[in-house]
Amino acid sequence: MNASPLRIPIRVRAALAAGSALLLAGCANGAQPAAVRDGGEASGRDRYPVTVDVDVMDDAGKTLKQTVGAEPKRVVVIGQALAELMVEFGLDDRIVGVGYLDNSYSKYADRIAKLPKISDQLPSREAVLALRPDLVLTMSFALKADKIGEIPFWNARGVDVLPAVNYTAGRDLDSYYEDVRHVGEVFGRTERTAAYTREQKSRIAAIGRRAKKATDSPEVLLVASGGRDTYDYYAPSLGLVDEMVNGVGGTYMELTDDSYAQLSLESIVAADPDKIIVTEFQKSDGEKSRDRLLRDPRLKNVTAIRNGDVMIADYTTSIRGSLALADLCEDVAEFVHPDLFPAS
Repeated sequence: MNASPLRIPIRVRAALAAGSALLLAGCANGAQPAAVRDGGEASGRDRYPVTVDVDVMDDAGKTLKQTVGAEPKRVVVIGQALAELMVEFGLDDRIVGVGYLDNSYSKYADRIAKLPKISDQLPSREAVLALRPDLVLTMSFALKADKIGEIPFWNARGVDVLPAVNYTAGRDLDSYYEDVRHVGEVFGRTERTAAYTREQKSRIAAIGRRAKKATDSPEVLLVASGGRDTYDYYAPSLGLVDEMVNGVGGTYMELTDDSYAQLSLESIVAADPDKIIVTEFQKSDGEKSRDRLLRDPRLKNVTAIRNGDVMIADYTTSIRGSLALADLCEDVAEFVHPDLFPAS
């Protein structure tokens, strides 16, 4: 279905470095940059360098650092959710190439389609190099020698790397918010990214407060599909929808200790979920996948199938995380507890 995730969690912390000379110059000119003064927006050379510490070790066991010395102008983006971030925060004009897209249902689909595409899958390092990027914004699992190459490979060629923890085992909703914050810091969009995060957290917290009134906890199974005859299972450590299910008063079903496994029809029957959430990787016809489940005679006695309780979820948002986190959380709440969250 897709590449195996990087098993080493990546934590990225960005800290702005601004010298006292810049501060004095800004005051003298009556134009002290907001990012220096109070964490607000700023652009151009006033807000650089931005230093990024990455919890990834080189061959000598040293933690790697990334210092973005100037505003990134030529950015290669690997991952649908990261491309959406660039579009939402007005940075899509910096993109010289995108890869590993999910073909999701998101509202950004038309704008993503207009970006220069390298490949639907992971691009080769040669293809990325040919675009002469000054920054690679990528899902962390791609930063391996057998994929696009490790961070030192890019640094040796004068290219900075900003990894995101999307699709890294062990991350959660807060990890996605971190990704958003890091993009804001590196590209000078801190006010906008902070406002987005506050709004999302507020909406999800409100859902959680109402969900505490629930008197039962329906068991929910995530069924992922790539359009094949088989299905896939994602453990809680490899997705984000589990956190939403549990947060709205449901129980995300854990079928195996493996983070990712093929899911047979027999295992779905044995699990007998109360409700099923179906999502598709790099497919855009969720209705077809939902109907296939509902009409399969071998599943007719499964509680969720018998009651027609099957929901379609966007893959990018439910597995990797996207700007539509709160939207999906609200949909999941309505699906799991329609008594508490009636359709608007």
